[in-house]
Amino acid sequence: MDKETKTLFISVAVALGILWLLKPKGTNMLGKQKSDDADKYSEPKIASEASKKEKDDAVVALQAMRDAINNKEPKRELDKLNAMILQDYGVKVLLNKKTLKLRAMSKSGKVLAEEN
Repeated sequence: MDKETKTLFISVAVALGILWLLKPKGTNMLGKQKSDDADKYSEPKIASEASKKEKDDAVVALQAMRDAINNKEPKRELDKLNAMILQDYGVKVLLNKKTLKLRAMSKSGKVLAEEN
């Protein structure tokens, strides 16, 4: 191996070492974020009781509305049911006209549940 090749390899090794030392701690050599291995073994996230209840209410509302639609209830009765659900559970059920799927939304407009 001649002197120029040795110098080239040494300078490349030194440059890679400097890059490795100066890289941000949360990234790999290509600059992509590392997966958090520490989070994998941490305590699981637990949903609050309020959000669980809200989602359960949304599912109940979807089931009630779907049953009413399947029983061929008139639109006026569906509107009454939707008003009762909104008053009791705080969930509004909307029908997508293109896909004919139901969607349950909170009063603030957040989607809580959808039909598959």
